[in-house]
Amino acid sequence: MDALLAAPEDGAGWVALLKWLWWFVSLRFLLALLAGYAIQRLVMPRHRWVFLPIAAAISVTLALAFPQTSPDETLDRTLRVWAIIAAGQVTGLAACLWRDAISIGLTALAMGLVLALTPRRAQRGIVHLLQLLVLLLCALVGIDLAYQLATGQPGSLRVLLFAVLNAKELAPLVASETTPFRVLAIAGGILVAAAWAWRQRALASTPLFGGPRVFLGGAVALALSLAIVLPTPAHGVLPLLRHTEGTLITLAMTAAPTLAHDVQVKVAQEFERTHKPRWHSAHMALKETEKTNRRNVVIVMLESVRAESTTLHMPALQTTPFLSNLANKSLVVEDMTAVIPRTAAAWMAVLGGQYPLANEGTQSWAKENHKQPRIRSLPSVLRDAGYATSFFTPTDLRFQNDLDVIDTFNFELIQTEQELAHPEAERVTYFGIADEWMVQPILDWTAAQSRAKRPFFTAIMTNVGHHNFETPSTWLKIRFEGVSNPKLEAYYNCLRYIDGVLSTLIEGYRRLGVLDDTILIIVGDHGQMFDEHGARQIHNAIYQEGLHVPALIYAPGMALQPGTVRGPRQQIDILPTIVELLGYRVEGAELPGQSLLHAVDASRKLFYTSSIDWSFLSARRGQRKYIYSFDRQPMEVFDLDKDPKELVALADIDAQELASTKQDMLEWRMHAELSMLARPSDGADPLSPWLRQ
Repeated sequence: MDALLAAPEDGAGWVALLKWLWWFVSLRFLLALLAGYAIQRLVMPRHRWVFLPIAAAISVTLALAFPQTSPDETLDRTLRVWAIIAAGQVTGLAACLWRDAISIGLTALAMGLVLALTPRRAQRGIVHLLQLLVLLLCALVGIDLAYQLATGQPGSLRVLLFAVLNAKELAPLVASETTPFRVLAIAGGILVAAAWAWRQRALASTPLFGGPRVFLGGAVALALSLAIVLPTPAHGVLPLLRHTEGTLITLAMTAAPTLAHDVQVKVAQEFERTHKPRWHSAHMALKETEKTNRRNVVIVMLESVRAESTTLHMPALQTTPFLSNLANKSLVVEDMTAVIPRTAAAWMAVLGGQYPLANEGTQSWAKENHKQPRIRSLPSVLRDAGYATSFFTPTDLRFQNDLDVIDTFNFELIQTEQELAHPEAERVTYFGIADEWMVQPILDWTAAQSRAKRPFFTAIMTNVGHHNFETPSTWLKIRFEGVSNPKLEAYYNCLRYIDGVLSTLIEGYRRLGVLDDTILIIVGDHGQMFDEHGARQIHNAIYQEGLHVPALIYAPGMALQPGTVRGPRQQIDILPTIVELLGYRVEGAELPGQSLLHAVDASRKLFYTSSIDWSFLSARRGQRKYIYSFDRQPMEVFDLDKDPKELVALADIDAQELASTKQDMLEWRMHAELSMLARPSDGADPLSPWLRQ
């Protein structure tokens, strides 16, 4: 329905919606019931039972007037087809509403028990509070529906809580996804509940106990509540599966993760035994060797660029022709993945070399890190080695904890939208201006370092490519043949724009004469979803579309043979790769990544998490990938070698394999958190014992 309403503004969307709704037999039943009731009240007001046969007659009339068979079919066949379709749709509707009926029963029973235990003099106030609770529950259900319409993903209480706590930062994103139908989804239930509360405003002063209706209502509520032990009704339509659980019941199940106590104990015991977290960098430093060669380093992180949408990985798709041409002279990482589909997480993985935390964990880390630094980063240690360091992005970083994360890396210069803004600069996305406006400031800064004969390290983060997929108004968009999704076509044009900015930037480095002395790494921060697996956002989905990103190393002045880096790789591998290319050795740290210049085990383990904490975890063992939803649904397992798009989950996976993988994911998640939050008791003494937080 939401997609139909996105049609042109001439009303075609509403017409298409009405036509689509008309073919739902269950809605015709509702229309027939309402019409039958109205006719009965007008014509035979004393015979209430008459409205049922009237409604049945109207239903049959509608079936014959709008048949779902060809016009030349017999009357018998037309009615049989209608009956089969009607039975299927009504059954599906019942499956989706069954658990919601249980939710209503549980709520009614709980409210009844509260009122039963409330002194009579306080019942008036309690009734008003319960009516307000009904309004809030209706709002919650509406928000959950609007969220699913916008993202294609099920909501959770953690997602909603995160949105409430970060309402100011998320307001531009929410505004860009607001449509009349989504507003109606939220407001409709609230208005109905408010109308009920107004209609029943005398309820607060009405005796609440006694009479057969009260006992009958209590019995019905109890029966519905007991029905929660029944299995979830089966339904063959995948997008409806989540609704068969019941919205409120499903949201309640997402309130807390199903953490195994023994996993927590195991991680704590390892920390007590080693006196350090598994990975750490609070005392990281670079040690010169006989191979040390202080070349410049530039890392370009591409906003929301997924591998499968680039010419580099899909030669027939002309979105990034420059990047593809550059790849012919570079080391191309075939299977590079993000750890978390979140930009700040990519910064931590790429620049910090550490497993990043999800949004909530990053907030806790940022607060603790201000008290005492927990990590050192690549720009920090290179600055110690005499490098000039800088970070450029045309984005406004006043979002969540982005500035806290960037500040941790100890760049000598940080330039964001606030510093790069120009009177003529167009604000392309709700996060910032176009990428082209940072190119000249980058080159000006680079020229200054070149004149000062200082090696430099620059990290660059693009902006265009982020949702809502807009390019500058002066940029000439093109049509992509065979692409019917307008959002996807807009995204492809964003990639073309970014590709042009990359070309301009690298040509600028060439004109300055620094390119042959520079190691250039280009990598996506995360991918993007366009209805794959029913998702249109990446923050709470960890399929390959959101994780697999392009990556290459271009170092024209080094004896680095062009080719392909194979095997499972991750953004945490970039820091040790740069250190090796520069000929340094890392001391005082334990990092999880492995240099891209060396082969890795084909069965290497990689781990991922969604950006909303405790929503999803994922693991890879070679080409076998697991997605764990904290037991809200069965674990999904895919063979990426045979099924790279994760279309068909493997069946009959050994239960011990699933249990072992779940244990590995939970252990990794807790070790990653401990590694980011633990700190040495004496920050200046590498031998001092570590504290857990």
